[in-house]
Amino acid sequence: MTSIGELRRRTLDTLARQTYSLAGKDLTLLNDNANLFGVNPAVEEVAKSFDFSRLWAYPSENSDALRERISSEHGVSPDEVIVGNGSDELLDITMKSFINPGELFVSPAPTFGMYKFYARVNLATVKEKLLEEDYSIDANEILSENAKLTAICQPNNPTANLFDFNEVSKILSGSNGMVLVDEAYGDFCGSNMLKTVLACEHGIDTRTFSKAYGLAGLRAGFAIARSEIIDELRRVRTPFGLNSFTEAVAIRAIDNKKWVNAAVSKMQIEREYLSNRMTALGFSVKPSVCNFVIGKSTMDGPTLVATLKDRGVAVRDCSSFPMLKDYIRVTVGPREMMDKFLVEAEHVMSGKMR
Repeated sequence: MTSIGELRRRTLDTLARQTYSLAGKDLTLLNDNANLFGVNPAVEEVAKSFDFSRLWAYPSENSDALRERISSEHGVSPDEVIVGNGSDELLDITMKSFINPGELFVSPAPTFGMYKFYARVNLATVKEKLLEEDYSIDANEILSENAKLTAICQPNNPTANLFDFNEVSKILSGSNGMVLVDEAYGDFCGSNMLKTVLACEHGIDTRTFSKAYGLAGLRAGFAIARSEIIDELRRVRTPFGLNSFTEAVAIRAIDNKKWVNAAVSKMQIEREYLSNRMTALGFSVKPSVCNFVIGKSTMDGPTLVATLKDRGVAVRDCSSFPMLKDYIRVTVGPREMMDKFLVEAEHVMSGKMR
């Protein structure tokens, strides 16, 4: 009988299964860039009045109420908004909508690894263009590839920096293909490229409720683009992608951003504290505008990450990214979580293991 391996699509032969979450383990989770400053009150507020007895019914096919609220918030038409099960789904359907087998997908490197994953799953030819030594982006280098689809993370994960607005704008205006600008971390630094994206005939702007809004567990994201682009994305998006409760919570979270703004302010204070303390411990720390910090110690990065995990602290090993050998990424959270990491890192790096 033919084996599963023989039946599998050949393009997936070298594609590893994606694994990120360490949820459920007894760890201080500083590895996935979630908002660690408590639960968004929108969850409890909606739960008090939500009609759970109606969960036998399907949700809105296209999350129309949430699309209306997003369109009002951002000054666009509902026809220019699509909602997804996290912005990850929107990355996937963008690839499905605009990439034919073998066509070129380009992104800077290092950047969010799921761009390349979805591009490969959807049969694209993938090319990564290394950032400059200071992690800046060169628009001419990106445009020289004449890609069918380009993805730019603004600000960038995992380097934590904001690309020059003019360079990203140049990519948007100069590309003959589609350009996706992922603003998942924009809320942490006030970055907003939506107006520039919409001025581009081929631009898509993706956002998420998983970061600053603190709703990663509910999986909601959205994209804004010209209506003709949204029409194409809706061709391949399955109906009923967002459940009724998540939709209601996301609407409430937009209506009351006081908690989000307070969480971002707390994060900025703790980010400075963490950066300074990591530097004092001997890390080479890069400037950050996001809710995470990357730094490199004199210790082998994978060994440091594995040893910290054994001691109850999960951080991200960045060594698999180009330009980031031995760097680790630490999500910024409340002071007690930062101190837990710092104490354990000091013990590991000094060799004073308990």
